[in-house]
Parts: sequence; structure tokens; C-alpha cells
Amino acid sequence: MTEPPVVWVSGARGKLGREVCRQLRAAGARVLEADLQGSSPVDLTDADEVARSMRGATAIIHCAAIPTPEHTEPSELVRNNTMACFNALEEAWKAGIRTAVLVSSGAIHGTSFSPEPLLFSTLPVDESTPLDFVDPYALTKDFTERMGAMYARRGMTVTALRPHWILTSSEAEHIAHTRSDADGAASLWGWIHIEDAARACVLALQPRPEHRGYEAVVIASDDTLSETPTDDLLDRHLGAAARHRDFPGHASGFDTSRAAVVLGWHATRSWRRR
Repeated sequence: MTEPPVVWVSGARGKLGREVCRQLRAAGARVLEADLQGSSPVDLTDADEVARSMRGATAIIHCAAIPTPEHTEPSELVRNNTMACFNALEEAWKAGIRTAVLVSSGAIHGTSFSPEPLLFSTLPVDESTPLDFVDPYALTKDFTERMGAMYARRGMTVTALRPHWILTSSEAEHIAHTRSDADGAASLWGWIHIEDAARACVLALQPRPEHRGYEAVVIASDDTLSETPTDDLLDRHLGAAARHRDFPGHASGFDTSRAAVVLGWHATRSWRRR
């Protein structure tokens, strides 16, 4: 009888982490929770605490991070997010764990939190889109992905996921109905349902043969957070962007085909249909 996987999940009490843990347990996995909250708090910037919390794990999913740069000093943002990820990977490596899933962010492109106007210049956005960020939050996600690539070169299988604004259906519907189209241009009106984001984390524990040892993949919904057709949005707000395909209806400006190839992942949820 095959033993169930034992998955260490950082940020297990956070928005995404809770859903990841729920899906893992539903799939029969054992979960080791690592979070500052709860009865057994774990400081992820402390390597010894991370190592203790990880004992017995066969794989890791690193969800924890300061999720937004607002109200956080840049130095603390970079220190916390970078050291938490490094400790997760280093302690996993030392423990003989060879499968790691890292939650990066669509914000790695820099448009979300840029201190100056920054818009995408080429569409759709995929893994080859240049990272032209100028903000510390995006920098921490770049660190996350570079650290993952380094441990993959050592022999780990590492998947970095770039979920784009994790929301519930009700949250997405509210934003779509209350935010102006102009305000959504920097983020390309993108989002991902929390269940779809968590499912990508779970699927990444057993990637397909096409996985190259290290992959960073875009995770986004197939539709936008807008009632306006996508082509109209682009004409009005990103007219200078080069388009390399059509965007019919409310089609997303993000290309998630690599996630389909290496994880078998597709977005399944839309705020337009509950």
C-alpha cells in the first residue's frame, strides 16, 4: 500500500494556503502546516523553526509571503519574503525533499505596484514576457523564482506559479462591477479564482513529463474582470500594445498554455457563472 504524500505548506492559515490545505486533504495527503498563526506558530525567517516544522515531509508548497507592499517598509518586505523562501528551499534540500512548489505572483511583471505608470507593451502575457519591474514587491518574486531555479539546478523539481490576483467569485464580481476599466489596465483586468489557484499548487506536486525540472508558469483566469469586451478595453487603454493574437469576447490577456502542458492545469471558474 502506497503511503500518502506528506506536504509541508507554508502560509497555511492564509487565503491561498487554507484552500491548498483543504484540497490536499481532500486528495488524501497529510499536511504539515507552517504559519505564524495557530497553536504552533512557525517563523519562516528562522531556519531552525522551518526545519523542525518540515520533519517528515515529502514535498513542499511555499505559499507564505507578505502579500502586498502597502504598509510595509521595503527593507522588511524584501527581508521577509526572500528569507522565508530561501529557508523553505534550503531546509527542504537538506531534508532530502526533491519536489517544491513556489507561489510567485503575476505582480512579478511590475505593473501592479509600480511607483510610476507601467503597462504591458506586448500581448498576450506569458512566461517570456520581459520582467521590467521597478518595485520591491516584484523584486521579491524575482528572488523567489531565481532561488527556485538554483535549487532545480541542484536536482530538485521546482515549479513557480504566477497567480494573478487571487479572488473568490463574489470578490471578483464586486470588483468587475465597481472598478473602472481604466483602473484595471495596469493589471490587464486579470485575476484567478482561489480554487483554481490552489489546484495549480496541488497539480504541481506531480508535474507532467514535459516539465523541465524548473518551470515558472502563468496562472490566470480565461476571462477578465470587466463587462467590456477585451478588444474594446485594449483599444481604449492599451492601444500601443502589440497584439499577437485576437481577444474575442471577454478573453484574458494572459496565456496559460504552458501550465496546461506541464501541469495539466486549466482555469475552470468564472465570476460570470457561479
